[in-house]
Amino acid sequence: MRHVWHLAAALTAATALAQPTAYAQFARQEIISFQSAKVSPTDFLNGKKGEMVNLAGHLRLPKAGPEKQAVVVLLHGVGGVSSSTDSSSVWADVLNQAGIATFAVDSFAGRGANTPADVAKVSPLSRTLDALGALEILAKHRLIDPQRIAVMGFSHGSMAALYSNIDRFRKMHGNPDVQFAAHISVYGLCWAEFREDENNIKPALMLHGIADDFVPIGPCREYTARLVKAGKNVRLIEYPDAHHGFDAPHFGQMTKWPDFAHPAWCRLAEADNGNIVNKETRQPLTPNDSCWRKGGSLAYHESAAKKAYADVTAFLKDVFERK
Repeated sequence: MRHVWHLAAALTAATALAQPTAYAQFARQEIISFQSAKVSPTDFLNGKKGEMVNLAGHLRLPKAGPEKQAVVVLLHGVGGVSSSTDSSSVWADVLNQAGIATFAVDSFAGRGANTPADVAKVSPLSRTLDALGALEILAKHRLIDPQRIAVMGFSHGSMAALYSNIDRFRKMHGNPDVQFAAHISVYGLCWAEFREDENNIKPALMLHGIADDFVPIGPCREYTARLVKAGKNVRLIEYPDAHHGFDAPHFGQMTKWPDFAHPAWCRLAEADNGNIVNKETRQPLTPNDSCWRKGGSLAYHESAAKKAYADVTAFLKDVFERK
């Protein structure tokens, strides 16, 4: 499975070219620690708990006073938590300006992932534990409404945002007394099919650029179609001509990586005993598999970004107003 996450190293290097963005105003901020775990994808799928780790998140509350507020857990991409290399920092501004609190989780520091090589060892699927751990700690916070907690993940963080909605995973790894109100992924990793992954609980929204060649949209179209067929409340919004990183101004003009080989075009599936295999070969994925491709691009797309900000804000306000 280590080959599956090689894409992380490329995207980490690419985001290092980004420029910083300014923070929005907010009434209060806190750094809150919580527990998660180091676990392999196979152990995660088998319900094993793994080695405990202490992570932390940055809570930004847009309103002063004792009122309980809605919050979105933000799960960064491979750039980590940074105002200059990750889309989650932009979305913290957008959501705070809309009156919604944010909790930006750092999934890497507590795992000792400080370099691209370290990050490539962190499974996106295992970060589902981070989402569920953040949910549990926020549900106990006196300024947070436990019925209005959503989760939003970007690229490497998208699996945790999407799959923390799966009832099987929530029962194996979460607290049955709390659950997210909504799940959002941005240029998400939908390339793997897991058992019972159509058994979703809460509304889900996916955002994806049609021109994304780092994390192609096809698998998310397929996953959305399966969920809709199963009667689930899910929507995929597609943005024409938008590439990976389309939502963040700090990505600027297009940066191309023509020679980097990665497995984002592969289709994976959960097999027996929690093993993940290439659907084409029914064997563990290797760099020699034909689904690997070269090349990828990062680019900001202003009109798509503005529409995405509006799409997510409207989705969340609708979900939260129903609570």
